[in-house]
Amino acid sequence: MASNLARRVAITGAGVIGSFGLGTRALWKAFGTGGAHFAPCTRYRSTLPSAEAVKPDLRRMLRSGQTSRMSLVSQFAIAAVHLALDQAGIHGGKSGAGDAIGIVFGTSHGPAATTQEIYDDLIDRGPSAVKPRAFQESVFNAPASLASIQFGLKGPIQVLAASVCAPAVLQQAQMLLAHPGVDAVIALCADELCEAVQSALRILRWHRPAGVTDRPGSSSPGRGAISSEGAAALILERGDDAVARNARPLAEMAGAASTNDAWKLVRPARDGRGLIAAMRECLDDAEARPGDVDMILSASANTGIDDGLEAAAFRSVFGDGAPPVASTKHVIGHAMGAAAMLDVVLAVEMVHRGRAPQALCATDTLDSGVESILCSGIGLNGMFGAVLIREATW
Repeated sequence: MASNLARRVAITGAGVIGSFGLGTRALWKAFGTGGAHFAPCTRYRSTLPSAEAVKPDLRRMLRSGQTSRMSLVSQFAIAAVHLALDQAGIHGGKSGAGDAIGIVFGTSHGPAATTQEIYDDLIDRGPSAVKPRAFQESVFNAPASLASIQFGLKGPIQVLAASVCAPAVLQQAQMLLAHPGVDAVIALCADELCEAVQSALRILRWHRPAGVTDRPGSSSPGRGAISSEGAAALILERGDDAVARNARPLAEMAGAASTNDAWKLVRPARDGRGLIAAMRECLDDAEARPGDVDMILSASANTGIDDGLEAAAFRSVFGDGAPPVASTKHVIGHAMGAAAMLDVVLAVEMVHRGRAPQALCATDTLDSGVESILCSGIGLNGMFGAVLIREATW
C-alpha cells in the first residue's frame, strides 16, 4: 500500500482568485445562481465585455505593503498560493520551511500589461522613462519567483508559457513530484487582462462582440468568449507523504496529458483529434476507463470551432455513454492561461463535496454523486490537454 500511495498524487490545498472573488467558497458561490454580468475592463479603454478580477488586499492578507505594488498578475499568483498553502497546512517563510517545495507556473501572456507599459514608455519618452521595477517584473517567471520569495519556497521553479496551461502544468508537476528531493509542488496558473492582448484577440474574432448578451432564461449563452483574469493554485503531494503528516486530501490528481494536433495556426483540426488524444492519454495515465468519469468540465470558450471539435472528441472517446458536460465560462469568463486551472480547482471542490453546484449541472443527471471529473483543455494553435480529478480513496 505504501508504494502505491507513493505513486499517487494528493491535492491538499487550493487557492483561487477571479471575477467571483477570493477563495474556493467564492468560486463555488458564483455557481449558486448561474447569473453573471460582464462589463468592459475598467483599467483600459474597451467596449468588449470582460470579467475583471477583484484586486486582492495583500497588505492585509500578508501584512506586507511591498506585495501590493507588484504587477496584478503577480498579486493574483501570490494570493492564490497563500490560500492554497494555508488550506494545506503548510507554513512557508523566510526561515526555510519550504526548502523542498517547487513551483510549476503556467501563463498565456504573463505580465503582459507590465510589458505593454514598458514599450509605451520606451516609444513615447525614450529608454530613460522605463521603470527598473517594471522591467524586472516583465519576465514570465516573475509571478512564480515573487511567490517563492514571499513564502520561502526554495524548490525548483519551472515556467510554461502556453494558452492551455493546467494540463501541461499538472503533468509537469506530476513528473517533478517524482523527484526524491521534492516534497511538494505548487501547480500555479495566472493571467491578467491586457489591452494589447485583448486587441489581438479581437482581431481574431475570439471575443463575444459588444452588445451581445444572454437572453433571459436562455440555456445557450451569446456566441463568443468573455475574457477574464485571475489565478489558481493547487498543492500537490505524494499520497504517502500526505498521510504521514496527517493531511486530509481534497482529491486525487489521477491523470494529466497535453497534446498538439500539428494542424494549422489558430484553427485546430475540427475532428477534435488533438483533444481525443489528450483525453485518452489522460485516462491511460489514471488507469481509468471512459465509464469511470462522472462528469466533464468543458474547455470550450463558447466559439463555434471549440464547441464543434469538443463535441466530436466526446463522441469519439465516450460514444453514446458520455457523462454530463458543463462549462464554467458563462459565469466566470475565460481566464486565458488560468482558465483550465480554475476548472480543475472547481472539479477538486466538487469531488471534495461530492456534488456539483446548483447552476452548473442539473442535479437529476448526477444522482449518484460526483467522484471523478475530467477537465478538458483547448488552447490556441492546436494545443490540447485533459486532467482527471477523482476522489482520494485512502
